[in-house]
Amino acid sequence: MTSPIPTDPGIDNLAQIAIDGARALLNESKPNLKRYDRASRKRFTRLFKNANAIPVTVSLTDEVMRISSPKDAVRILRKASKDASIAGFGVINTFGLKLISSISRILPRPVLFAVHTQVKLLSKGIILPAENKKLAKQIKRRAKKGIRLNINVLGEAVLGDHEASERFDRVIEMMDRSEVDYVSVKLSSVVSQIIALDREGTLDRVSEKLRQIYRTSIATNTFVNLDMEEFRDLRLTVDAFKLVLSEGEFKSLYAGLVLQAYLPESHEVFAELVQWSKERNQSSGGVIKIRLVKGANLAMEKAEAELHGWIAAPYRSKSDVDASYSRLLDTALRSDHAKAVRIGVASHNLFHISFALEIAKKRGVLEQLDIEMLEGMANPEALAVAKRSLRILLYAPVTRGDDFASAVAYLVRRLDENTAVENYLRSSFEMGTNPEKFNEQAERFNKSATERHLLSTQSIRHRKTQFKVGDSFENAPNADLTLDSFVSKLNRELKTILKLDGLEIPIVIDGKEIFDRSQIEGYDPSDSAKVWYRYAVAKSSDVESAVKVAKKASPGWNELGAEARADILKKFGAIAHEEQEETIAIMARDAGKTVAEADPEVSEAIDFANYYALSAISLDLEKHSSPVGVVVIVPPWNFPYAIPTGGICAALAAGNSVIFKSAPETVATSWQLVNQLWRAGVPKEVLQFVSTEDNEIGKSLITHEDVNAVILTGAYSTAELFSSWKNELNLLAETSGKNSMVLTACCDIDVAVKDLVQSAFGHAGQKCSAASLAIVEKSIYENPNFKKQLIDAVQSLRVGPGYVFSTTVGPIIKKPEQQLERALTALDDGEEWLIKPNQIDEAGLMWSAGVKTGVKPGSWSHLNEWFGPVLAIMVAPDLETAIEWQNATDFGLTAGIQSLDPKECEYWIENVEAGNLYVNRGVTGAIVNRQPFGGWKKSSVGATAKAGGPNYVATLRNWNQMKHFLPMKEAASKWLKSNIALAIDRSGLEVEQNVQRYRRYKKGFLVRIESGTSKDELDFLNWIKKDLGVITRLSSDTLIPGLANLVVESTVEFAEHAMEFDRVRWLSAEVPPVSDLMINGVACDRRPIATRGDVEISRWFLEQSVSITQHRYGNTNAGPKPACVGLVI
Repeated sequence: MTSPIPTDPGIDNLAQIAIDGARALLNESKPNLKRYDRASRKRFTRLFKNANAIPVTVSLTDEVMRISSPKDAVRILRKASKDASIAGFGVINTFGLKLISSISRILPRPVLFAVHTQVKLLSKGIILPAENKKLAKQIKRRAKKGIRLNINVLGEAVLGDHEASERFDRVIEMMDRSEVDYVSVKLSSVVSQIIALDREGTLDRVSEKLRQIYRTSIATNTFVNLDMEEFRDLRLTVDAFKLVLSEGEFKSLYAGLVLQAYLPESHEVFAELVQWSKERNQSSGGVIKIRLVKGANLAMEKAEAELHGWIAAPYRSKSDVDASYSRLLDTALRSDHAKAVRIGVASHNLFHISFALEIAKKRGVLEQLDIEMLEGMANPEALAVAKRSLRILLYAPVTRGDDFASAVAYLVRRLDENTAVENYLRSSFEMGTNPEKFNEQAERFNKSATERHLLSTQSIRHRKTQFKVGDSFENAPNADLTLDSFVSKLNRELKTILKLDGLEIPIVIDGKEIFDRSQIEGYDPSDSAKVWYRYAVAKSSDVESAVKVAKKASPGWNELGAEARADILKKFGAIAHEEQEETIAIMARDAGKTVAEADPEVSEAIDFANYYALSAISLDLEKHSSPVGVVVIVPPWNFPYAIPTGGICAALAAGNSVIFKSAPETVATSWQLVNQLWRAGVPKEVLQFVSTEDNEIGKSLITHEDVNAVILTGAYSTAELFSSWKNELNLLAETSGKNSMVLTACCDIDVAVKDLVQSAFGHAGQKCSAASLAIVEKSIYENPNFKKQLIDAVQSLRVGPGYVFSTTVGPIIKKPEQQLERALTALDDGEEWLIKPNQIDEAGLMWSAGVKTGVKPGSWSHLNEWFGPVLAIMVAPDLETAIEWQNATDFGLTAGIQSLDPKECEYWIENVEAGNLYVNRGVTGAIVNRQPFGGWKKSSVGATAKAGGPNYVATLRNWNQMKHFLPMKEAASKWLKSNIALAIDRSGLEVEQNVQRYRRYKKGFLVRIESGTSKDELDFLNWIKKDLGVITRLSSDTLIPGLANLVVESTVEFAEHAMEFDRVRWLSAEVPPVSDLMINGVACDRRPIATRGDVEISRWFLEQSVSITQHRYGNTNAGPKPACVGLVI
């Protein structure tokens, strides 16, 4: 990068002169105040002073305006009106709002018409109509006052190529109008496929559109300004701008772009643009314009950074942003580059405007300068500038009448950026009458002018900070795709991995690598199943050897202690972080994962290692427990790195030895993982790598008498199969999910469609958490915008190899079989394809995404899981029915809702039956500690707990049996108060609430006891029933004196009886009918009652994670904030 231009201390004295100039401009603007301006300023002043006024205004503009169902929209209106006060809205508006709210139940449509009309009326000076005559009239009216308009075409959210093309056409049409001579364009509004990692491809797509826009610019003599959006778009925008304007066709074109003062990088980029523009000017006479703004995307920058674990790119404080702006003014307005670079000072801050004017005067570059403001936000000041015969432009967003609701995002951002107490615009409405406000702002400006010399221009986002796995838990960050070093290293690793051919992977038993066994081919699903490695599979004697070694190694590993084991697991986390690019590259080839899907897996694996290491220490495992023993890990292929890491690290942290049986489809990824764990210090006799075929040898490993536990992540049918092999198998399994997302009448269609498409088609729909079903309320389904946006978003998905950066949907792992083949190719009665999926390659691994509609309640598509790129849609008459359908499946893994109504969200949260709930966001991507992962009903099997949560490691220890109830009850009661009774958010995020809580089993437990069951155990069972509200029914094979409600039955009868309950607790010495119970869909917990109350009590409740988006466009003051509560005991 080019070094920033140095500041000039020689103009420091201009700061005080600028303050006097600001006072003069303020005085000159007073005669320009019209009745409308006075009313508007009074209105804004009230809004900013009243705590409830902004949320109510946002609710009216961003919720009531968006909701298409009249009865639901007026319900939100009534709620908002309750918080409206005279202090915030004035007498007339408050009275009017409460009046129309009171009649909204009777006359919903007229009331909504009145609200829409009033909102449009109040914002008419801020958002202009795009219709020809109306806009032309406003442009001409402004021109008479010496003011030009900079037109920005707003519209629906761009989710796909069609909307981007429509917006592009509207921009071109706007440029063709004779009265329009200046437009602003956001690249993301005219190109849908802006993929941060696909730098070259995205640059090509953007540049091609830009050429067409610039050709129209030449033909119509319309100036084109490129708006800057978020930090990730900075380099792309600058590169496209320079690339196209350097071409012969455009070498002398006058065009511009925006730089944002809130980004430190803007100073280097400005210097780079100046140097390039001077060279261009010398060769062709071409001139550019740089529009300097403070930056309006601060909230979203912070939100994205917080969610991904990045350092937010902007300066940390408003005073730093002001100093940055003063610095840019100093370095921009200079005679050295005045002929090549024009400057637009885009600000409402009269101090900064005056400072710019004084600098320009002193340096003799007034001709270099334009003053720019927002249309409708500072009319008197704009007129005052114009009357000085200075060039002034007003940034004017325009929208068609039918798109107005989509334009409210602009209003919400404008309201949010001006709510801070130190914000200039908030104070500006009173500065003319309140000297104290003027002096406050003058002092802030003076400080900015002084601090411009000291301000750092070094990148904040790309600070040289290394993530470290430490003694306190912190989620590992996702890879930063804006970081050149990451992209370069990833490219190198991909090239290396794609060259690999003939890789051989052994089994490893007792530290010995064994190659001379039967080998199975491992293939690349992105390349027509081309073979790129072979892996050895164990024979019967290998299984015997591995189990024998593991059994012998387990005691020594346990004796090492939780802290020593934790040090090794933390070291693995550090290795995994250091080698993330290599691991991503391997997953991309081995599993067909895109980088966007593979990257979070690495972060999750690091989190699992660190979280479980710390969890084992905090549990104080050595007291009251011993290791389970030998644990076999049977992971899935769809999360080939993170999920096996979780199982292995939990087992290791708990002091067990591990045999890792890789998923046969992704052995190369498993090999990468196991080698990292060994290099971290896990002994090779404690962790062995034993691939097997899914035959009798594989069965012998699962059912071996010295294997003490099996951790499975896979289909429920696989869990059934394992249990049928060995009835007493200690199986801990996360199994199937038929996950759905409800779109209520109160949803934001744009956000809902975006989240739905990502949830349905991320990793080609092959996640266990994927939403293969959408349950859409009728009013939304019949809204033309819903189908338009859905079709556009789905058809714009790019199907291709996982390691090609432009790919958004990769291959499926193998040729479709049974369930998936039916989902991709068959329709049931009444169903039809909204978008038909198509096979793209000969191998049958590449499929375009499909959407089927007309799905009926109880149909195959409603109730069955598949792993592939197909979304089924059901249309529900209301939310209650939608929840009924959502709960109708046998599974309860993940579930989502999209609604701007907090009451709807709360009702849904309390009634939906799933382990992981997601409100106004996608239903995939659970993160350790934020959203511990695990389901209800048939989505969970055995004595397990949520992965990545506080109870998981404890499931991998044998806890001493309770002898005395009272001390155990005391510890359990203490834990209940601090856990069960609370809804706990351990994430610490502002933009997303992540609640961990417990719920009761609705049908409760059937508990098998025996004559030898102790009085203390019976007292415990009585306590949880009477005092904690746990539903239990006792069963035994013989009568037990004193137990009136005891059911006497055989184990066969017990298995049938258990179907009336959610779960079985087996406290008898009899052999439990686990396999029969599983066939009946009932999980069995065979553990004795633990002496540790804090460990035992959680086994009687359901764990639930609830993740709720807490912002709108990054604004945490906006959007629904549904309550999520703990359990009342």
